[in-house]
Amino acid sequence: MRVIQLSQAPIYTCRSYLILGEWNVLGDVNTLIDPGTDGSVIEQVEVLSTGCGKVPVEQIILTHNHFDHAAGVEIFKKRYGSRVFAWSDGKDVDELLRDGQILKAGDDQLQVLHTPGHSSDSVCLYNFQNRILFSGDTQLRIRSQVGVFAPEYIETLKRLSTLRIDTVYSGHDEPIVSNAEGIIMETLRNVRNSRI
Repeated sequence: MRVIQLSQAPIYTCRSYLILGEWNVLGDVNTLIDPGTDGSVIEQVEVLSTGCGKVPVEQIILTHNHFDHAAGVEIFKKRYGSRVFAWSDGKDVDELLRDGQILKAGDDQLQVLHTPGHSSDSVCLYNFQNRILFSGDTQLRIRSQVGVFAPEYIETLKRLSTLRIDTVYSGHDEPIVSNAEGIIMETLRNVRNSRI
């Protein structure tokens, strides 16, 4: 599995991630997580080596349906006929996700984890083999005990704290590439000690 973080446009949007196989073989499923607001990342995708005879973006997985993550879907569907997966239905969604569902991405797999808290349709995507979590807008780096949090967010953090995670690719923040499990545990402690 290769993860390519695509550059953000100078507008309000999310971080987009393209997942490719190590060798770009025909059986790999080129997967885009969250195309962002305006589809501007398509220009970056088109200059990448995504495999001879392959669709550059075969499928899109939305971590949730907020516009800054999902508004660019239509452009990818028109250009590549990309199949779109999301937890909740929307204009361009082809298939609804289920908790625990396994999807092929690149030459590996992602497990869908329903993680309400930021929104009721939020999901994280977990790759056990490489200990990678795509967290969308599920905030995993809270450093203080201020704020008000929903009870389902605590349950989400409890669930994520049980996973073996080395790297977190977030919807807006820089990736967490060291001490990811410790950071998640610190966030859980801080949220538990804040207002619920």
